[in-house]
Amino acid sequence: MPQELVTPDEFLTRLTATFAGPSKSSVWLTHKRYTHDGEDAAMADAEAEYDVLVRCTQGETKFSARIPAITLPTFHAAYGALLKQSMAPHMRKRDKKRERARAEAAEKRRKELYVDVAIGSEGKRGAGRRKRQRKLAAQKKKEAERERIELRDAARAAAAKDE
Repeated sequence: MPQELVTPDEFLTRLTATFAGPSKSSVWLTHKRYTHDGEDAAMADAEAEYDVLVRCTQGETKFSARIPAITLPTFHAAYGALLKQSMAPHMRKRDKKRERARAEAAEKRRKELYVDVAIGSEGKRGAGRRKRQRKLAAQKKKEAERERIELRDAARAAAAKDE
């Protein structure tokens, strides 16, 4: 079946019908700049506004619309609303419970990072000394992590300031 050129309003109507019907096959939507056949590439004006050709293909059904550059923002608003409305029911819902648990765990780790390790005065030899050495190592590790986070935050702040 040959491709059919329709008006922008009819394109949206037919696209709605395409999404509303039973899904026979995939729907392919394409956008491209519409250029005139006789136009020379070297003579094309850099500031010229071109029309947009929007195509829809589903199996053997093919139709397209030529959208003038002036009406493009209003067409895109209607087109975007149509796509959201027709595709939203088929999208997978986000697992907010898992995201919340991850955020809470990250916050807990961050808070824990600023609590110093309680280093006791265990003995000079044996198990007491080993415990004390492990606590000292844990404290050094926390301090290094704090420094790394502070440097990263400072770099982010500097980048945000530059923008």
